Amino acid sequence: MFRQSNKKGKRALAAVIACTALLLNGCGGHPNPGPLSAMVFPAIPPTVQEIANPLRGQYEDLLIPLFPQGNPAQQRYPAWPASYDASMRISWRQLQPTDPRTLPPDAPDDRKFDFSAIDDALTKLQNRNMRLTLRVYAYNSCCNDSYPDNTNIAIPDWMRSASTPYPAPANSPTPGVTQVVPSWNDPNYLNAFGQLLAALGRRYDGDERLSVFEFSGYGDFSENHIAYLRDVLGAPGPAPDESKAMLGYYSQFRDQSITTDSIRQLVAANVNAFPHTQLVVTPQNPEIVRELLADDVTKKLSAPVGVRSDCLGVQAPLPAWAESSDSQYVRSNDAVVNAIKQRMASAPVITEWCQLPDGTDPRSYYEKGLHDVVRYHVSMTSSVNFADRESRSAMDPGLFLLWAQANTSAGYRYSVEGRPGSQSLQGKAATISVAWTNYGSAVTTEQWAPGYKLVDFSGAVVRSLPATVNLKTLVSDDSSSSREEAVPASTTETVRIDLNGLAPGHYTLRASVDWQQHKPGASHVVNYAPMALARDGRDAAGLYPIATLDIPRDSTISANRQ
Repeated sequence: MFRQSNKKGKRALAAVIACTALLLNGCGGHPNPGPLSAMVFPAIPPTVQEIANPLRGQYEDLLIPLFPQGNPAQQRYPAWPASYDASMRISWRQLQPTDPRTLPPDAPDDRKFDFSAIDDALTKLQNRNMRLTLRVYAYNSCCNDSYPDNTNIAIPDWMRSASTPYPAPANSPTPGVTQVVPSWNDPNYLNAFGQLLAALGRRYDGDERLSVFEFSGYGDFSENHIAYLRDVLGAPGPAPDESKAMLGYYSQFRDQSITTDSIRQLVAANVNAFPHTQLVVTPQNPEIVRELLADDVTKKLSAPVGVRSDCLGVQAPLPAWAESSDSQYVRSNDAVVNAIKQRMASAPVITEWCQLPDGTDPRSYYEKGLHDVVRYHVSMTSSVNFADRESRSAMDPGLFLLWAQANTSAGYRYSVEGRPGSQSLQGKAATISVAWTNYGSAVTTEQWAPGYKLVDFSGAVVRSLPATVNLKTLVSDDSSSSREEAVPASTTETVRIDLNGLAPGHYTLRASVDWQQHKPGASHVVNYAPMALARDGRDAAGLYPIATLDIPRDSTISANRQ
């Protein structure tokens, strides 16, 4: 469905209207007759149907509704299936307007901080069966139409002493506006931001409604670079040949000003605040990545740190310092390069689309987005910033196909099937080979438990059987830069059914992947139904039939070999 070639434009135009209606529909499968039979349910390809699950596919970035339904001009396209995830960013200024020095030392967090905006977002998302990804920033270079007192400030007023004002030049996007930029290495700044992180951790690390916390505290929008200061405000970081002496690590592009000591303090503050919450990091600073991906940090966390990448469609999710042939890190074969590449295949990669640069061909933009989703194991794609998000005219069907396939390919996309002809009976045990396949670009990184249930004719579960498959390992390492579909990754295991004690009758062997992502002593608990798989046949309990077993009344059982 979501595919278009130049030679098939007319057929694609007709197909996109008819086929997108299949987003929420499926096709049936029919069991083969016999004592022991595999049931055939072909996997649903990403070109036909979106499979919505937590931490995958399109998400409500910045709490903005999904596309296309979030844009009235796109009514020709069916609504995208609801997401389980949303993100928000919030300024330090909003969270802590009161100077803590004016409060008693034992003042509770509710007096020191204003958590209302986060609490409100969590409550609203909970009511929609969704979770939140959160980031806190101390500076952002854009994008308001106007600023009070012509001052762009994201830190509290009482932190002004730990900042530097930069008057924006006349040719900047905000002429005449003073940009208040934190002094990233100032001990007062680092200590105060660390206390903010600690308070956020006390309140939300045990809250299962918060699924991801984005590493926060440094750079423009907490995205770990100062490119705007370099390019617009005339305040670049150290030159490459000076960077190691001044910062403690090599910085090639003059887009860094934080030192190694400050990085370690900020990393410790984020890690200590959120040991039970998935952390992700915008990977623009190689030393921050090195610290967060280190083994001693991973041991302190419930899951390895993932990646949060901007500018899908224009820039690769892997930063230039880790990929460009001109990068000193690549030329020297620095261990951090291989570390981030490996981590992208095993931890969440959350992206945000890039605004379309002037002069860029929209088709090449969406094609690059799709190719990068597949190549870099992207888990989630944003509901904002792509070229047609706010368009007042209907999106070109060919471009919609590319955009949609990028979303359906993002993240995990598992299916399961019994292998016809693999069944056998030996004594009072039946066995069958079961194949699990991931057709998505990434693996699930949360705790899901695959397993099997034997169900009788009435729907009652009479056997529960464990699975040995590890879904977190099912991902292809194909690194082609032009693939439009992920290479499926499969594994097969043998399921053994003990027939002793089973009454004569008709049984169905069913598979499911159960939700087990929980935080110890959670303040708010989130429970989800079993994972939606990329195939048909799902029953009301979230189980998928993979084989039938018939036990005759005379208890004489023979294998049905196909």
